[in-house]
Amino acid sequence: MAFNPRAYFANYLKKKKPFTIITDILFIVLIILLLIPGTRKEVSSFFIRLTSFAPSALDADEQYNVDKTAYSWEIYDMNGQPIKFDELNEKPVFLNFWATWCPPCIAEMPGIAELYEKYKNDVNFVFVTNEKPQAVEKFALKHNYKDLPFYFTGPVPSVFASTSIPATFIISRKGKVVLNKKGAARWNTGKTERLLKQLIEE
Repeated sequence: MAFNPRAYFANYLKKKKPFTIITDILFIVLIILLLIPGTRKEVSSFFIRLTSFAPSALDADEQYNVDKTAYSWEIYDMNGQPIKFDELNEKPVFLNFWATWCPPCIAEMPGIAELYEKYKNDVNFVFVTNEKPQAVEKFALKHNYKDLPFYFTGPVPSVFASTSIPATFIISRKGKVVLNKKGAARWNTGKTERLLKQLIEE
């Protein structure tokens, strides 16, 4: 017997409740958006954001010092000016490795941006990527992140090495890594703010 689409959908509409029909339609739309290259990244980021949680600081016995060789690590600002990592440790450091093509990075960026606006005078926020400046400038303009301190790098010190991004480190003024998070997180939370305030007051 040949498949009759009209009869199939007429039967479907007769059997299903309105709420079920709506959810089925939304699911189909979601699948389509995930299949389209132009919308896949934004849709994925949205759902990652919804399911992300606030990270926890490392326990005292798990915290570790930044290797001395890491302080000679050079990163470059948007104008190509080099900055050594040891120039940043007069304040606590929020170090985030990310990329414009990375949905989890995009997902957590709005929360980090909110945190930056609150603590930018007391914490050094450092957003590091190995992409081209043009790609970062385009991304920042599109998402209104023009004020965020983006930096570029080549090889990364082993103490900050990660096989995945985003990767985030919160470092005290004394050079101790007190939080190490791989993957997207919800950063604009009371838990993170309490940690930053504690490091600021040390």
